[in-house]
Amino acid sequence: MVLTVKKRILCVDDSQDNCELLSFILNDAGYEIETVQSVTDGLRVAQSGEFNLYLIDLYFWDGTGFELIERIRAFDQLTPIVVCSGDVRDSVHEEVMRVGVQAFLTKPIDPDQVARTIAEILGDDLQF
Repeated sequence: MVLTVKKRILCVDDSQDNCELLSFILNDAGYEIETVQSVTDGLRVAQSGEFNLYLIDLYFWDGTGFELIERIRAFDQLTPIVVCSGDVRDSVHEEVMRVGVQAFLTKPIDPDQVARTIAEILGDDLQF
């Protein structure tokens, strides 16, 4: 018997609809997803569990994704971070890459692109 452990992803997005969509996409791709909808909850959950990847939106009622990334990087410099945002301005994209994220995905969410990008970052061989 082969025991496989699913890789864990923390998804932090202020939209419940986006959390549900990303959960569906990534569960279908074989990942275990935990979702929260605020910077405060994102930081709390990130500190309390081990994740293989963080998937973070940029704008929340209680702060920004930039602040969350900075606070996560204070205790976890290695876990990959992917930003998923509808803000596609060049200046935002440049700032996201400057803070050391591995990828920037745009909204509206493209299910194949999300799953493919995360699989590539995590070194998984997923069939699409």
